Amino acid sequence: MFKRLVVPLTILSALVALFVVVSPTGASGQSRTSENRIVNGDVTLNEPVHGTVQSYGGALTVASEISGDLLIIGGSVTFVGNGRVRGNLIHAGTKLNGAEGRVGGRIQPLSSLEGAASAATKSAIIASLLLVWLIVSVVVTLMSGREIRISSVELRTSAFHCFVLGLVAFTSFVLTAIAFSYLVPYVVGIPLMAALAVFGLLTKVYGMVAIFHAVGTLVAGSRTRNQLANRKWLRGDLAMVVIGVLLLGAIRLIPVVGTILWSLASIFGVGVALATKFGRREPWFLELDYGVRQRQLPL
Repeated sequence: MFKRLVVPLTILSALVALFVVVSPTGASGQSRTSENRIVNGDVTLNEPVHGTVQSYGGALTVASEISGDLLIIGGSVTFVGNGRVRGNLIHAGTKLNGAEGRVGGRIQPLSSLEGAASAATKSAIIASLLLVWLIVSVVVTLMSGREIRISSVELRTSAFHCFVLGLVAFTSFVLTAIAFSYLVPYVVGIPLMAALAVFGLLTKVYGMVAIFHAVGTLVAGSRTRNQLANRKWLRGDLAMVVIGVLLLGAIRLIPVVGTILWSLASIFGVGVALATKFGRREPWFLELDYGVRQRQLPL
């Protein structure tokens, strides 16, 4: 079995190394964050961008200022009007139009050492976060291996139920956060917001570890605990979680697709965490015995 995995694991390692160097982070389309904007297709930037812009395979028209770097692969970039880049312009297979005098930093191909280093810096952040996920997953699995295994089984047997529950939970978190935000000026909203944030974080972390275990188990090809215990390689809950982290981490580095799949995994994770009560399958609230209630009710 291990010999069969040598070639796939080698290819996977090479792909991870490649993605770390050239892959971007962020969302598709023109989703904007405070540091990074990803654009696809034919796009015109008419408003200032306070951060970095990445463009892939389209015709980009820069009509306003980009305060950070511009990374463009394929397609073309055209500067018009007040369009300029204060940082570096890093390109690969791109046609440049009117870039002279519009770039505050350097114009350099991605194949150069400086260009590759600039692109790798953007992916270094996400790679660091994946390392944190790996450490957290190992700790959680060592502390609650049985619970993680139960949640993993639930996910593989009732995936649709977990997904729907995860969607409902995300919506509930958002609506509850909005409601609590109105109470912040009255002080009482602050501890409520903090409690909601802690609960949401714990649910996300536990759920993602369960996702890692489920993915690792599917990849390893074992369905029961006895099958895992009888293997000489890649055995045990910890091995399953590590495999899942590495595989989903490699997918997370893929532009656009990685972001979408990681978001879907988060929804599944929150759903399975709530569906299994964090692997304990206990009621959320204490239930009073029916006979006791009957004796306590007035006649």
